[in-house]
Parts: sequence; C-alpha cells; structure tokens
Amino acid sequence: ISINWQLAFAGSKSAESLINSDIVFSYSAFSNRIDSKLNSKIKFNVITGYPKDYAPALLKGRASEIRSNLQVHGAKKIVFVIDENSLNDSRWHTGHELQRDNYSYILKKIFEEPWLGVIFKPKRAIDLRFRLGPVVKLLDKAIATGRCYIFEDSGRYTTTAPPILAGLASDVCIHGHLSAGTAALECALEGIPTLLIDREGTPYSKLSELPKEKVIFQDWPSAIDSMLLHFNSPEGLPGFGDWSSIIDELDPFRDGMAANRMGTYLSWLMEGYEEGLEKDLILKNAAEKYRDKWGHDKVIMKLDNS
Repeated sequence: ISINWQLAFAGSKSAESLINSDIVFSYSAFSNRIDSKLNSKIKFNVITGYPKDYAPALLKGRASEIRSNLQVHGAKKIVFVIDENSLNDSRWHTGHELQRDNYSYILKKIFEEPWLGVIFKPKRAIDLRFRLGPVVKLLDKAIATGRCYIFEDSGRYTTTAPPILAGLASDVCIHGHLSAGTAALECALEGIPTLLIDREGTPYSKLSELPKEKVIFQDWPSAIDSMLLHFNSPEGLPGFGDWSSIIDELDPFRDGMAANRMGTYLSWLMEGYEEGLEKDLILKNAAEKYRDKWGHDKVIMKLDNS
C-alpha cells in the first residue's frame, strides 16, 4: 500500500505536486480538489486536517519565555516575520533582494517604535546572514536592543523551530509571500492575526480570496502602516489578519487531532495485514472505519484511477 501525507499547503495547482498513491492524507477537501485538477491518481483521499496541529499545546511554555524576554526590554507588541528562503538566481526562486526587504522594513521600524518587538523564523538559517548582505548590520543592531529575536538553530537544511512557536509568542504574524503559505496557515489555524504580502502577484491561489488591506497587502510599507494602526487602536482593526472567511475550507477539524487520525488510520491498515486480508479489502475496511468515526465526506474514494 502506497501512502503519502500532505506536507505543505498548495493554494493552486502545480505540476510538481502531481501524485500517484493508494492513500493520501490531506488537510481538507480543498486540497483534494487541487489533486483532482492535477489529475493525480489517488484511490483514497483521507481528510485529516493540518497534521501538526498538536504542536501549540506543547509549545506554549517556550513561547511564553520568548515573549517575556522581549517584554523585559520594552516590547509591548510583537510581530512574527516569516520568510521563505532565497536563492542566488531570482528567476527560479525569490532573490536575495526580496528577502532583504522581509527583514529591513520591520527592523527599521524597531528603532522608530521603542515599544515594538520582532521575531524572525527563517526557513533556512544556515546561510541567512550571507544572503542578507548589508542588512545583517541592521539585524545585529536590533538584536542588541533585546527587542529582536531570531531562530537560528538549524538541521541539515531548514531551521528547526516550527513556525507556530514564534506565532504563539507574537501578536501578529506576517508571511512575506502569498505564493507559499504553510507557515502562515499554521498560525492562522491557531487564531493568530496573520498577514500575507503578495509582492510576486499570485491571483490564482486560494489565499487570494482573503480580504485585501486586512489580510493581503501588496507591499511591506502598507502592511506595517496597517499593523501600527491596529496596535494603536483600543479594540484593534475589525477583521485585521482574520482568515475566518476561508479557514473551514483549509482545515475542517482544527481540534489538535490530525496526527492522531492519521496514526489511527495507519494502525487499521497494519491490523488488516496482520489478519492476512487482501490489499483491496484492507483499504476498503480502513476507509469505512474512518467514515464511520469522522464523517462520510472525510474519505474521498476514486477506485477507478485509469
């Protein structure tokens, strides 16, 4: 039995996401529709919700420590900034100049607003300082104030800290792109006001349906101006960073149980093998059990994948 689980959010169809598998664990029915548009060959698309939704409960203590450390140095409001890495050749990925904007605009605001704190969680920290070029001086100067924190511990390729750790320590999250969005979704699922900056222009993404000038901004200056207005308003700006208009379509559960659902489904498959059943019967039985427990619409079956 071939099994895949959805690693990242895909807001629109992309040939690189084409898949052929007996089972795919997906965030939502929307994710299944993207697979269908790609003509992916999937026998059982099992909707589990976002698989890392168990993490917030485990990370709130550490997030509180990070937030307190920034507050001790005068930060009253904290913004979390997410970047998506960059490559030398901007034709195939965001170039370094674009990523430098993700840091420089908010770093400059740190020195203008002594009550503002910022947390950075780069996707790839190993070579971040090289890629930031002259912006490194600004970053180090901000870190010295005690109101700027950056996650730099890294694995072989990516930063080890999950995005939600930084999100839980912050009042607002800003994802520097709309063309990607998994980290932003992780924060929005937890109810944290989350903004997207669509500098590249991504009209076909599901995320483009989110409210303009409340969630989606075209550039950093307009996003920062709106954020400051939100922070300085007694009740905040209505609808600021609010994903509620589409959040049900991106994860119908939002209960912290997605990984449990996935693991339980896998255990049912293993039990079928231990009982000596044939593959097709194992697949059918697991799907029926899941539908009985979580809803008829939570397993989408396409047995004829010809």
